Amino acid sequence: MKLLGLRLCEHDSNISYFDGQKVHYLKSERLHQIKHHGYDNLWEYKNDIKRVFNIDVDEVDEIAIVIDPWVHKLPTDNEEFYPAIDYNYLPSKCKVTRVNHHLAHALSCWPLQSNRPEYEIIIDGFGDINNAWTVIKNDKVIKRGYMQFNGSLGAEMCQAGKWLNIEHNKWTEYDVAGKLMGLQSYGNILSKFKETLDYDMSSINKLFDRENYFKFMNSQLLGTLKPLDWIRTVHDKVSDILVKFFEDITDKNYNATISYSGGVAQNVIWNTALKNKFKNLVIPPHCNDEGLSLGALEYLRVKNNLPKFKLDNFPYCQSDESVDEASDDTINKTVQHLKEGKIVGWYQGYGEIGPRALGHRSLLINPMIENAKDIINKVKNRESYRPFGASILKEHQKEYFGTDIHNPHMLYVGSTTKINLDSITHIDGTCRYQTVDESNGVYYKLLRQFYRDTGCPLLLNTSFNINGKPILGNTQDTKLFFKESKIDVLVLGNDINISGQK
Repeated sequence: MKLLGLRLCEHDSNISYFDGQKVHYLKSERLHQIKHHGYDNLWEYKNDIKRVFNIDVDEVDEIAIVIDPWVHKLPTDNEEFYPAIDYNYLPSKCKVTRVNHHLAHALSCWPLQSNRPEYEIIIDGFGDINNAWTVIKNDKVIKRGYMQFNGSLGAEMCQAGKWLNIEHNKWTEYDVAGKLMGLQSYGNILSKFKETLDYDMSSINKLFDRENYFKFMNSQLLGTLKPLDWIRTVHDKVSDILVKFFEDITDKNYNATISYSGGVAQNVIWNTALKNKFKNLVIPPHCNDEGLSLGALEYLRVKNNLPKFKLDNFPYCQSDESVDEASDDTINKTVQHLKEGKIVGWYQGYGEIGPRALGHRSLLINPMIENAKDIINKVKNRESYRPFGASILKEHQKEYFGTDIHNPHMLYVGSTTKINLDSITHIDGTCRYQTVDESNGVYYKLLRQFYRDTGCPLLLNTSFNINGKPILGNTQDTKLFFKESKIDVLVLGNDINISGQK
Protein backbone atom coordinates (compact mmCIF):
# COMPACT_ATOMS: atom_id res chain seq x y z
CA MET A 1 0.00 0.00 0.00
CA LYS A 2 1.36 3.41 -1.02
CA LEU A 3 0.38 6.44 1.06
CA LEU A 4 1.05 10.15 0.75
CA GLY A 5 1.00 12.80 3.48
CA LEU A 6 0.87 16.40 2.28
CA ARG A 7 1.24 19.82 3.83
CA LEU A 8 0.30 22.23 1.03
CA CYS A 9 0.13 25.73 2.46
CA GLU A 10 1.57 29.20 2.13
CA HIS A 11 4.72 28.33 4.08
CA ASP A 12 6.84 25.31 5.04
CA SER A 13 5.21 22.82 2.69
CA ASN A 14 6.38 19.23 3.11
CA ILE A 15 5.64 15.76 1.78
CA SER A 16 5.89 12.31 3.36
CA TYR A 17 5.64 9.20 1.23
CA PHE A 18 5.23 5.57 2.32
CA ASP A 19 6.29 3.29 -0.50
CA GLY A 20 4.95 0.12 1.12
CA GLN A 21 8.13 -0.52 3.09
CA LYS A 22 9.50 2.71 4.51
CA VAL A 23 8.86 6.45 4.74
CA HIS A 24 10.53 9.16 2.67
CA TYR A 25 10.39 12.83 3.67
CA LEU A 26 10.87 16.08 1.72
CA LYS A 27 10.65 19.68 2.82
CA SER A 28 10.07 21.65 -0.36
CA GLU A 29 12.28 24.60 0.65
CA ARG A 30 15.35 22.35 0.44
CA LEU A 31 14.43 21.44 -3.12
CA HIS A 32 13.50 24.92 -4.34
CA GLN A 33 15.99 26.81 -2.12
CA ILE A 34 13.34 29.33 -1.08
CA LYS A 35 13.08 29.88 2.67
CA HIS A 36 9.74 28.65 4.03
CA HIS A 37 8.66 27.65 0.52
CA GLY A 38 4.96 26.87 0.25
CA TYR A 39 2.90 25.53 -2.64
CA ASP A 40 0.43 28.19 -3.77
CA ASN A 41 -1.34 25.67 -5.98
CA LEU A 42 -2.55 22.07 -5.86
CA TRP A 43 -0.45 20.65 -8.67
CA GLU A 44 3.22 21.63 -8.27
CA TYR A 45 3.81 18.97 -5.60
CA LYS A 46 3.11 16.32 -8.26
CA ASN A 47 6.18 17.43 -10.21
CA ASP A 48 8.28 17.31 -7.06
CA ILE A 49 7.27 13.81 -5.98
CA LYS A 50 8.01 12.62 -9.51
CA ARG A 51 11.41 14.28 -9.38
CA VAL A 52 12.38 13.18 -5.87
CA PHE A 53 10.50 9.93 -5.24
CA ASN A 54 10.04 8.86 -8.88
CA ILE A 55 6.30 8.26 -8.48
CA ASP A 56 3.15 9.59 -10.12
CA VAL A 57 0.39 10.64 -7.78
CA ASP A 58 -1.95 8.21 -9.53
CA GLU A 59 0.16 5.35 -8.14
CA VAL A 60 -0.78 6.31 -4.57
CA ASP A 61 -3.56 4.38 -2.81
CA GLU A 62 -4.57 7.11 -0.36
CA ILE A 63 -3.68 10.70 0.52
CA ALA A 64 -3.97 12.66 3.75
CA ILE A 65 -3.57 16.42 3.61
CA VAL A 66 -3.12 19.29 6.06
CA ILE A 67 -4.15 22.46 4.28
CA ASP A 68 -5.13 26.09 4.77
CA PRO A 69 -8.01 26.27 2.28
CA TRP A 70 -8.00 30.07 2.03
CA VAL A 71 -4.49 29.98 0.55
CA HIS A 72 -5.89 28.12 -2.45
CA LYS A 73 -9.17 30.07 -2.50
CA LEU A 74 -11.08 26.96 -1.45
CA PRO A 75 -14.21 26.90 0.73
CA THR A 76 -13.54 27.28 4.45
CA ASP A 77 -16.84 25.92 5.71
CA ASN A 78 -16.88 22.90 8.03
CA GLU A 79 -13.63 23.96 9.72
CA GLU A 80 -14.62 22.64 13.15
CA PHE A 81 -13.63 19.01 12.66
CA TYR A 82 -11.64 16.36 14.47
CA PRO A 83 -9.92 14.09 13.75
CA ALA A 84 -10.39 14.22 9.95
CA ILE A 85 -12.90 14.67 7.13
CA ASP A 86 -13.20 13.47 3.55
CA TYR A 87 -11.72 16.09 1.26
CA ASN A 88 -12.84 16.47 -2.34
CA TYR A 89 -11.03 19.67 -3.28
CA LEU A 90 -7.67 18.03 -4.01
CA PRO A 91 -7.82 16.55 -7.52
CA SER A 92 -6.96 12.87 -7.17
CA LYS A 93 -8.02 9.46 -8.36
CA CYS A 94 -7.65 8.03 -4.85
CA LYS A 95 -9.37 8.84 -1.57
CA VAL A 96 -8.21 12.08 0.09
CA THR A 97 -8.64 12.85 3.79
CA ARG A 98 -8.06 16.21 5.42
CA VAL A 99 -6.49 15.81 8.87
CA ASN A 100 -6.96 18.34 11.65
CA HIS A 101 -3.90 20.62 11.78
CA HIS A 102 -3.18 20.15 15.48
CA LEU A 103 -3.82 16.42 15.39
CA ALA A 104 -1.24 16.17 12.60
CA HIS A 105 1.23 18.01 14.85
CA ALA A 106 0.58 15.51 17.63
CA LEU A 107 0.83 12.48 15.37
CA SER A 108 4.09 13.75 13.84
CA CYS A 109 5.92 12.71 17.01
CA TRP A 110 5.80 9.04 15.99
CA PRO A 111 9.51 8.76 15.03
CA LEU A 112 10.36 9.42 18.69
CA GLN A 113 7.65 7.35 20.39
CA SER A 114 6.69 3.69 20.44
CA ASN A 115 3.19 4.63 21.65
CA ARG A 116 1.16 7.80 21.87
CA PRO A 117 1.74 9.57 25.19
CA GLU A 118 -0.79 10.35 27.91
CA TYR A 119 -0.98 13.99 26.84
CA GLU A 120 -0.41 15.68 23.49
CA ILE A 121 -0.06 19.45 23.73
CA ILE A 122 0.09 21.63 20.63
CA ILE A 123 0.77 25.37 20.69
CA ASP A 124 1.46 27.44 17.57
CA GLY A 125 0.41 30.59 15.73
CA PHE A 126 -2.85 29.03 14.69
CA GLY A 127 -4.11 25.89 13.01
CA ASP A 128 -7.57 25.25 11.60
CA ILE A 129 -10.23 27.90 12.43
CA ASN A 130 -7.70 30.08 14.28
CA ASN A 131 -7.11 27.30 16.80
CA ALA A 132 -4.06 28.51 18.76
CA TRP A 133 -3.57 25.59 21.14
CA THR A 134 -5.01 22.14 21.71
CA VAL A 135 -4.69 19.47 24.39
CA ILE A 136 -5.39 15.86 23.43
CA LYS A 137 -5.79 12.94 25.82
CA ASN A 138 -6.68 9.42 24.71
CA ASP A 139 -7.30 10.75 21.20
CA LYS A 140 -9.91 13.18 22.51
CA VAL A 141 -9.63 16.96 22.56
CA ILE A 142 -9.97 18.07 26.18
CA LYS A 143 -8.95 21.74 25.85
CA ARG A 144 -8.72 24.31 23.06
CA GLY A 145 -7.71 27.93 22.77
CA TYR A 146 -8.56 30.28 19.92
CA MET A 147 -6.63 33.21 18.53
CA GLN A 148 -9.61 35.57 18.41
CA PHE A 149 -10.71 34.85 21.99
CA ASN A 150 -7.56 33.88 23.88
CA GLY A 151 -4.71 35.18 21.77
CA SER A 152 -1.89 33.16 20.28
CA LEU A 153 1.65 32.83 21.60
CA GLY A 154 3.05 32.36 18.12
CA ALA A 155 1.18 35.31 16.64
CA GLU A 156 1.82 37.62 19.60
CA MET A 157 5.56 36.91 19.52
CA CYS A 158 5.59 37.72 15.82
CA GLN A 159 3.75 40.99 16.32
CA ALA A 160 6.00 41.91 19.25
CA GLY A 161 9.06 41.29 17.10
CA LYS A 162 7.71 43.56 14.40
CA TRP A 163 7.08 46.28 16.99
CA LEU A 164 10.73 45.94 17.99
CA ASN A 165 11.67 46.44 14.32
CA ILE A 166 13.04 42.98 13.66
CA GLU A 167 13.83 42.99 9.97
CA HIS A 168 11.76 40.60 7.86
CA ASN A 169 10.19 40.11 4.47
CA LYS A 170 7.49 37.92 2.96
CA TRP A 171 9.56 34.76 3.37
CA THR A 172 11.29 35.47 6.69
CA GLU A 173 8.23 36.74 8.58
CA TYR A 174 7.97 33.24 10.06
CA ASP A 175 11.39 33.69 11.67
CA VAL A 176 10.48 36.82 13.63
CA ALA A 177 9.34 34.99 16.77
CA GLY A 178 12.54 32.94 16.81
CA LYS A 179 14.70 36.02 16.40
CA LEU A 180 12.79 37.71 19.21
CA MET A 181 13.69 34.78 21.48
CA GLY A 182 17.32 35.88 21.19
CA LEU A 183 16.68 39.62 21.24
CA GLN A 184 14.57 39.66 24.41
CA SER A 185 17.56 38.52 26.48
CA TYR A 186 19.04 42.02 26.14
CA GLY A 187 16.27 43.46 28.31
CA ASN A 188 15.78 43.35 32.06
CA ILE A 189 13.11 41.45 33.95
CA LEU A 190 11.05 44.03 35.84
CA SER A 191 9.80 42.13 38.88
CA LYS A 192 7.22 44.74 39.86
CA PHE A 193 5.81 44.84 36.34
CA LYS A 194 5.73 41.05 36.18
CA GLU A 195 3.62 40.97 39.34
CA THR A 196 0.92 42.95 37.52
CA LEU A 197 0.68 40.37 34.71
CA ASP A 198 -2.04 38.19 36.16
CA TYR A 199 -2.76 36.26 32.97
CA ASP A 200 -2.77 32.65 31.77
CA MET A 201 -3.14 30.68 28.54
CA SER A 202 -6.72 31.87 28.21
CA SER A 203 -5.61 35.51 28.02
CA ILE A 204 -2.36 35.61 26.06
CA ASN A 205 -3.67 38.55 24.03
CA LYS A 206 -3.95 40.60 27.23
CA LEU A 207 -0.49 39.51 28.42
CA PHE A 208 1.11 41.01 25.30
CA ASP A 209 -0.96 44.20 25.39
CA ARG A 210 1.65 46.97 25.55
CA GLU A 211 -0.83 49.28 27.27
CA ASN A 212 -0.10 47.32 30.45
CA TYR A 213 3.52 48.39 30.20
CA PHE A 214 2.77 52.00 29.35
CA LYS A 215 0.48 52.17 32.36
CA PHE A 216 3.17 50.65 34.61
CA MET A 217 5.75 53.17 33.30
CA ASN A 218 3.22 56.02 33.71
CA SER A 219 4.18 57.11 30.22
CA GLN A 220 3.77 55.71 26.72
CA LEU A 221 6.94 57.54 25.72
CA LEU A 222 9.03 55.91 28.47
CA GLY A 223 7.51 52.52 27.64
CA THR A 224 8.32 52.97 23.99
CA LEU A 225 11.91 53.93 24.83
CA LYS A 226 12.47 50.74 26.85
CA PRO A 227 10.81 48.02 24.78
CA LEU A 228 13.38 45.32 25.60
CA ASP A 229 12.48 45.44 29.29
CA TRP A 230 8.85 44.93 28.31
CA ILE A 231 9.42 41.88 26.12
CA ARG A 232 12.00 40.35 28.49
CA THR A 233 9.49 40.52 31.33
CA VAL A 234 6.58 39.23 29.25
CA HIS A 235 8.74 36.46 27.80
CA ASP A 236 9.77 35.38 31.29
CA LYS A 237 6.14 35.43 32.42
CA VAL A 238 5.25 33.05 29.58
CA SER A 239 7.61 30.46 31.06
CA ASP A 240 5.60 30.55 34.29
CA ILE A 241 2.31 30.42 32.41
CA LEU A 242 3.36 27.41 30.36
CA VAL A 243 4.60 25.48 33.37
CA LYS A 244 1.33 26.10 35.20
CA PHE A 245 -0.63 25.21 32.06
CA PHE A 246 1.14 21.85 31.86
CA GLU A 247 0.73 21.33 35.61
CA ASP A 248 -3.01 21.96 35.43
CA ILE A 249 -3.39 19.59 32.50
CA THR A 250 -1.48 16.76 34.18
CA ASP A 251 -2.64 17.43 37.78
CA LYS A 252 1.05 18.05 38.55
CA ASN A 253 2.04 14.56 37.49
CA TYR A 254 5.63 15.39 36.63
CA ASN A 255 6.22 11.83 35.43
CA ALA A 256 3.44 12.01 32.84
CA THR A 257 4.34 11.19 29.25
CA ILE A 258 3.81 14.32 27.16
CA SER A 259 4.47 15.23 23.56
CA TYR A 260 4.73 18.93 22.78
CA SER A 261 4.61 20.28 19.24
CA GLY A 262 3.65 23.29 17.17
CA GLY A 263 5.78 26.26 16.24
CA VAL A 264 5.92 27.61 19.80
CA ALA A 265 7.75 24.42 20.83
CA GLN A 266 10.83 25.82 19.07
CA ASN A 267 11.33 28.29 21.94
CA VAL A 268 14.29 26.71 23.73
CA ILE A 269 13.97 28.90 26.83
CA TRP A 270 10.36 27.94 27.49
CA ASN A 271 11.16 24.34 26.57
CA THR A 272 13.89 24.20 29.22
CA ALA A 273 11.54 25.47 31.92
CA LEU A 274 9.09 22.70 30.97
CA LYS A 275 11.71 19.95 30.69
CA ASN A 276 13.09 20.78 34.13
CA LYS A 277 9.64 19.92 35.50
CA PHE A 278 8.41 17.20 33.16
CA LYS A 279 11.18 14.67 32.63
CA ASN A 280 9.21 12.60 30.10
CA LEU A 281 8.47 15.55 27.81
CA VAL A 282 9.14 14.80 24.14
CA ILE A 283 9.55 17.51 21.49
CA PRO A 284 10.34 16.49 17.90
CA PRO A 285 12.96 18.43 15.91
CA HIS A 286 10.23 19.00 13.30
CA CYS A 287 7.78 20.44 15.85
CA ASN A 288 6.93 23.35 13.56
CA ASP A 289 4.77 22.95 10.46
CA GLU A 290 7.41 20.98 8.58
CA GLY A 291 6.34 17.90 10.55
CA LEU A 292 2.70 18.02 9.47
CA SER A 293 3.00 15.64 6.53
CA LEU A 294 4.51 13.03 8.86
CA GLY A 295 1.46 13.40 11.10
CA ALA A 296 -0.89 13.10 8.14
CA LEU A 297 0.91 9.94 7.06
CA GLU A 298 0.65 8.48 10.57
CA TYR A 299 -3.09 9.13 10.50
CA LEU A 300 -3.35 6.96 7.39
CA ARG A 301 -1.20 4.24 8.95
CA VAL A 302 -3.51 3.95 11.95
CA LYS A 303 -6.62 4.24 9.79
CA ASN A 304 -5.44 1.37 7.59
CA ASN A 305 -4.18 -0.71 10.54
CA LEU A 306 -0.63 -0.94 9.17
CA PRO A 307 2.50 -1.87 11.16
CA LYS A 308 4.64 0.88 12.63
CA PHE A 309 6.40 2.96 10.01
CA LYS A 310 10.17 3.15 9.62
CA LEU A 311 12.02 6.41 9.03
CA ASP A 312 15.64 5.51 8.34
CA ASN A 313 18.50 7.44 9.98
CA PHE A 314 16.24 9.83 11.91
CA PRO A 315 16.83 12.77 12.20
CA TYR A 316 19.05 12.66 9.10
CA CYS A 317 16.18 11.82 6.82
CA GLN A 318 15.67 14.59 4.29
CA SER A 319 15.21 13.31 0.76
CA ASP A 320 17.93 15.63 -0.46
CA GLU A 321 21.21 14.82 -2.20
CA SER A 322 23.35 12.55 -0.08
CA VAL A 323 27.11 12.04 -0.20
CA ASP A 324 29.35 9.35 1.23
CA GLU A 325 30.33 10.06 4.82
CA ALA A 326 33.81 11.25 5.71
CA SER A 327 36.57 8.70 6.31
CA ASP A 328 38.89 8.79 9.32
CA ASP A 329 41.54 10.46 7.17
CA THR A 330 39.08 13.18 6.09
CA ILE A 331 38.05 13.68 9.73
CA ASN A 332 41.68 14.08 10.83
CA LYS A 333 42.35 16.66 8.12
CA THR A 334 39.14 18.53 9.00
CA VAL A 335 40.12 18.67 12.68
CA GLN A 336 43.45 20.20 11.71
CA HIS A 337 41.63 22.96 9.83
CA LEU A 338 39.35 23.56 12.81
CA LYS A 339 42.34 23.76 15.16
CA GLU A 340 43.72 26.49 12.90
CA GLY A 341 40.54 28.53 13.31
CA LYS A 342 39.16 27.86 9.85
CA ILE A 343 35.44 28.02 9.02
CA VAL A 344 34.41 24.58 7.83
CA GLY A 345 31.35 23.85 5.73
CA TRP A 346 30.41 20.29 6.69
CA TYR A 347 28.07 18.41 4.30
CA GLN A 348 27.56 14.72 5.10
CA GLY A 349 25.00 12.01 4.33
CA TYR A 350 21.38 13.14 4.18
CA GLY A 351 20.18 16.42 5.67
CA GLU A 352 18.48 16.83 9.03
CA ILE A 353 14.74 17.08 9.49
CA GLY A 354 13.77 20.30 11.24
CA PRO A 355 15.15 23.83 11.04
CA ARG A 356 18.37 23.26 13.00
CA ALA A 357 21.62 21.79 11.74
CA LEU A 358 22.64 18.71 13.71
CA GLY A 359 25.97 17.92 12.12
CA HIS A 360 25.12 16.95 8.55
CA ARG A 361 24.51 20.40 7.07
CA SER A 362 26.61 22.55 9.40
CA LEU A 363 29.02 25.46 9.44
CA LEU A 364 31.63 24.74 12.12
CA ILE A 365 34.35 26.70 13.87
CA ASN A 366 36.58 26.23 16.89
CA PRO A 367 34.70 28.01 19.74
CA MET A 368 37.97 28.79 21.55
CA ILE A 369 39.09 31.11 18.75
CA GLU A 370 38.84 34.77 19.73
CA ASN A 371 35.88 36.47 18.03
CA ALA A 372 34.74 33.16 16.51
CA LYS A 373 31.15 34.42 16.47
CA ASP A 374 32.09 37.50 14.47
CA ILE A 375 34.27 35.46 12.11
CA ILE A 376 31.53 32.99 11.23
CA ASN A 377 28.95 35.75 10.99
CA LYS A 378 30.87 37.11 8.02
CA VAL A 379 29.46 34.06 6.27
CA LYS A 380 26.07 33.84 7.95
CA ASN A 381 25.19 37.56 7.88
CA ARG A 382 22.94 37.09 10.89
CA GLU A 383 21.81 39.88 13.19
CA SER A 384 24.52 40.52 15.78
CA TYR A 385 22.12 39.99 18.69
CA ARG A 386 21.38 36.39 17.71
CA PRO A 387 23.36 33.67 19.50
CA PHE A 388 25.10 30.67 17.97
CA GLY A 389 24.69 27.16 19.32
CA ALA A 390 27.19 24.41 20.00
CA SER A 391 27.54 20.66 19.67
CA ILE A 392 29.11 18.83 22.60
CA LEU A 393 30.04 15.25 23.39
CA LYS A 394 27.21 14.01 25.58
CA GLU A 395 29.47 12.91 28.43
CA HIS A 396 30.74 16.48 28.88
CA GLN A 397 27.44 18.42 28.82
CA LYS A 398 27.08 18.60 32.62
CA GLU A 399 30.62 19.93 32.98
CA TYR A 400 30.16 22.66 30.36
CA PHE A 401 26.46 23.54 30.61
CA GLY A 402 25.41 22.50 34.10
CA THR A 403 22.55 20.29 32.94
CA ASP A 404 21.92 16.63 32.24
CA ILE A 405 19.05 17.21 29.81
CA HIS A 406 19.77 15.06 26.77
CA ASN A 407 19.44 17.47 23.88
CA PRO A 408 20.15 15.74 20.55
CA HIS A 409 17.95 18.13 18.55
CA MET A 410 19.02 21.51 20.06
CA LEU A 411 15.65 22.15 21.74
CA TYR A 412 16.87 23.27 25.19
CA VAL A 413 19.50 25.58 26.70
CA GLY A 414 22.07 25.27 29.44
CA SER A 415 24.16 27.82 31.31
CA THR A 416 27.76 28.00 30.12
CA THR A 417 30.08 27.19 33.03
CA LYS A 418 33.47 27.61 31.31
CA ILE A 419 35.36 30.78 30.48
CA ASN A 420 36.68 31.62 27.01
CA LEU A 421 33.52 30.38 25.28
CA ASP A 422 32.03 33.78 24.50
CA SER A 423 31.31 32.74 20.91
CA ILE A 424 28.61 30.28 22.01
CA THR A 425 27.42 32.09 25.14
CA HIS A 426 24.44 34.40 24.82
CA ILE A 427 24.13 37.62 26.79
CA ASP A 428 21.99 35.80 29.37
CA GLY A 429 24.76 33.25 29.97
CA THR A 430 23.05 30.39 28.14
CA CYS A 431 23.86 28.26 25.14
CA ARG A 432 21.59 26.24 22.86
CA TYR A 433 23.60 23.05 22.84
CA GLN A 434 23.34 19.73 21.01
CA THR A 435 24.37 16.55 22.77
CA VAL A 436 26.29 14.25 20.43
CA ASP A 437 26.91 10.52 20.91
CA GLU A 438 27.59 7.42 18.82
CA SER A 439 24.13 7.65 17.23
CA ASN A 440 25.33 10.75 15.35
CA GLY A 441 27.75 8.65 13.34
CA VAL A 442 30.36 10.61 11.41
CA TYR A 443 29.64 13.84 13.31
CA TYR A 444 30.38 12.09 16.58
CA LYS A 445 33.68 10.87 15.14
CA LEU A 446 34.60 14.42 14.13
CA LEU A 447 33.77 15.88 17.52
CA ARG A 448 35.54 13.07 19.36
CA GLN A 449 38.72 13.59 17.32
CA PHE A 450 38.57 17.34 17.88
CA TYR A 451 38.38 16.67 21.64
CA ARG A 452 41.33 14.26 21.51
CA ASP A 453 43.45 16.83 19.68
CA THR A 454 42.44 19.97 21.59
CA GLY A 455 40.91 18.93 24.92
CA CYS A 456 37.75 20.84 23.94
CA PRO A 457 34.66 18.59 23.55
CA LEU A 458 32.54 21.05 21.59
CA LEU A 459 32.27 23.01 18.37
CA LEU A 460 30.30 26.09 17.39
CA ASN A 461 27.66 24.65 15.07
CA THR A 462 25.27 26.65 12.93
CA SER A 463 23.22 25.73 9.90
CA PHE A 464 24.84 25.58 6.47
CA ASN A 465 23.09 28.57 4.91
CA ILE A 466 23.05 32.34 5.05
CA ASN A 467 20.46 34.44 6.79
CA GLY A 468 17.16 34.29 4.90
CA LYS A 469 18.02 31.20 2.82
CA PRO A 470 17.23 27.51 3.44
CA ILE A 471 19.77 24.94 4.57
CA LEU A 472 21.60 23.55 1.56
CA GLY A 473 20.26 20.36 0.02
CA ASN A 474 22.43 19.49 -2.99
CA THR A 475 26.09 19.46 -3.92
CA GLN A 476 25.80 21.91 -6.81
CA ASP A 477 24.33 24.67 -4.64
CA THR A 478 26.82 23.84 -1.89
CA LYS A 479 29.82 24.23 -4.20
CA LEU A 480 28.43 27.51 -5.51
CA PHE A 481 27.89 28.72 -1.93
CA PHE A 482 31.50 27.86 -1.13
CA LYS A 483 32.77 29.63 -4.22
CA GLU A 484 30.90 32.83 -3.43
CA SER A 485 31.29 32.87 0.36
CA LYS A 486 34.05 33.41 2.90
CA ILE A 487 34.17 29.77 4.01
CA ASP A 488 37.74 28.54 4.39
CA VAL A 489 37.12 24.82 3.90
CA LEU A 490 34.32 22.77 2.39
CA VAL A 491 34.12 19.10 3.37
CA LEU A 492 31.65 17.46 1.01
CA GLY A 493 31.67 13.82 2.05
CA ASN A 494 35.32 12.91 1.49
CA ASP A 495 35.96 15.78 -0.89
CA ILE A 496 37.94 18.54 0.85
CA ASN A 497 37.97 21.94 -0.87
CA ILE A 498 40.20 24.72 0.44
CA SER A 499 39.65 28.43 -0.19
CA GLY A 500 42.23 29.76 -2.62
CA GLN A 501 42.36 26.42 -4.33
CA LYS A 502 38.84 26.69 -5.76
